[in-house]
Amino acid sequence: MQELTPNVSIQQNALGLFTGIVHTTEGKILIDSPYRTDDTKTWGSLGAKSNSVFLVLLDTQYDRMLSAKGSDCIIISHSDYLLPARPRQQAVKLQEELLGTGEGYESSSSSNRPYSPEISFDENMNLFFGGTHVALEHHPGSNLAGIWAILPEEKVVFVGDSVMVDQPPFLAYCDPAAWAADLKILASRTYKGYQIVSSRAGVVTQDQVRVMGKLMTFIQNSIASLREKGADLDTYLALIPRILKRIEYAPAEGELFYNRLRWGLTTFFELNQASGAN
Repeated sequence: MQELTPNVSIQQNALGLFTGIVHTTEGKILIDSPYRTDDTKTWGSLGAKSNSVFLVLLDTQYDRMLSAKGSDCIIISHSDYLLPARPRQQAVKLQEELLGTGEGYESSSSSNRPYSPEISFDENMNLFFGGTHVALEHHPGSNLAGIWAILPEEKVVFVGDSVMVDQPPFLAYCDPAAWAADLKILASRTYKGYQIVSSRAGVVTQDQVRVMGKLMTFIQNSIASLREKGADLDTYLALIPRILKRIEYAPAEGELFYNRLRWGLTTFFELNQASGAN
């Protein structure tokens, strides 16, 4: 467990997420789940299970739901979390292939959601609990149900998958234009002096946010051009090598990252085609 402030810690859970533990006078607020229900060692490090009161899910990624399943906390999410995603046949086929390659955790939620959160909101929500203020804001860039959890007094912000370091983004359920805009906000003076927590990289710098911003601007412009042309799926998938050239990663991760982008672009294409966006 890594302490960011006397009241805020982060921990990488068994599924690879860097999640937050906010200590208050009345109990804990969890930013994503730092445990699995069968992970007793992690539970032990957090103290009594009943002492964790709220659990904020930052988006609809499958690994977040898996780690939160069975939680006794009051779960908070964006209202779009309640809407079932409906990928078409090719995306479903790719999802099954990814499950066989060891990266099934990154596939977003299916139509079979395991539960409904007790609290949801549309644009923003302020949680005041145990002397602590957590501002929850809807940022739909990296995920249509994406949330940032902001602790203004602690100067810590949890941004989910908005920032990826040395790995490609999850594109399946994103809004590319909103994502690029989110990153400009995160790199601005508004968050100067904040500790920015990425779900995949832990604490990141504003310089790393700017690098991610350049990548997302390229992806946004590329996808916008393909939409205007009414491009087919193969043309979308041709973006993958161009995206990977802009990321530094170990050769052993090449297949994993290629599959991530293939699944993401396929799902993005099919969902937007179904909604008439293409």
